[in-house]
Amino acid sequence: MTSRRLGTMTPALLTLGVLLGGTATESPTASSLIAKWTLDDGAAVSGVPGIPDGRVVRAARATGHAGGALGFEDWSTRNYLKPDAAEATRVVIPHDPKLNPSLPFRLTAWIHPTADPVYMGGIVEKGQGYGASYRLLLLRGLKLEGCVGEQHVCVRSASPLALNGWHEVTLRADAKTVTLLVDGAAAGTATIETPLKLGSTEAVVIGDRFTGRIDEISISAD
Repeated sequence: MTSRRLGTMTPALLTLGVLLGGTATESPTASSLIAKWTLDDGAAVSGVPGIPDGRVVRAARATGHAGGALGFEDWSTRNYLKPDAAEATRVVIPHDPKLNPSLPFRLTAWIHPTADPVYMGGIVEKGQGYGASYRLLLLRGLKLEGCVGEQHVCVRSASPLALNGWHEVTLRADAKTVTLLVDGAAAGTATIETPLKLGSTEAVVIGDRFTGRIDEISISAD
């Protein structure tokens, strides 16, 4: 397996990646990038030196928005009477202090949902509920929700996402607001009343209870 760590890429290759994968204004620069997992080759190899690789748990290799991706299935749909969390498909990335970024930051992923979640589908989560650092979720009804900080400041998209297509979803937080973007457009904003604290020591989990494909996850200083 070939590692795709951005620290080994030349400026020319970084420029090519911007041209192929997004606009120069939306793609994080090498200097702002905190973490990245492309989810190519059925793996979750870190694209930033010093950030841990992820462990893939039963998620399947799939075609991605850019290159490969991973396919996930909500474990609760396999047996409605006796759902078994041991059948979960997910990626687990060990805790690292650098995965609790300073404000402002943004968390971005490409998602291809194929089913409405039974309850909620986790896209990227570092902790759950109060005490979590950040959560990017697809809720029942296909609305996107983002939560930041131990105070659990959350914002929900006004409109649902369409199934069976790729969407770029972004959770952005600064000292004053938490904002969701869907396909580059603002989808919801919440006001921060007290300073946010991001201090969860839980692992970063990708794809838990999500049904569909996830690709190109990045965390960057904004």
